[in-house]
Amino acid sequence: MTGWIKYFGFAVMLFLISGCSSVERLNPDDVNALGQIDVTTASQRSDQIFRQNLNLLLARHPQGDIRYRLTSSISQNQSDTSTTVKLTYALYDQKTGKTVISESLSLNATFGAVSSLYGQDIAATQAQERLAKQLSEQVYMELLAYFTNRDLGE
Repeated sequence: MTGWIKYFGFAVMLFLISGCSSVERLNPDDVNALGQIDVTTASQRSDQIFRQNLNLLLARHPQGDIRYRLTSSISQNQSDTSTTVKLTYALYDQKTGKTVISESLSLNATFGAVSSLYGQDIAATQAQERLAKQLSEQVYMELLAYFTNRDLGE
């Protein structure tokens, strides 16, 4: 039994050590390019929430001359008990004129059965807003990973 515990502890230690090295590589303080991104979205509520939250995340970085433009579009699909939000975005390097990243992400949320139509609408709206925030956080992490890897020459 003690041998099993020793191996388990060793495995946990290796997991933590390997996780620390990847986290250290994603140090947002070293990524100045994130302060050079202009975010444009459509005018729907979910798009606005996505843009506002992403701009808050990007504002952590030193602001510089705008070099990159991120365009995005959110589409939504709703049923009685769930909603799906799909984000399509592209990051353009205005200096080179090339598309650097072009991705599509999709998230789903369920909100349970609500007895009134008004309650269903409110639950769906709240779920869509939560998903828009989660999508902005995922895009931020993808941008952080991209610029970190680019700066490291990978």
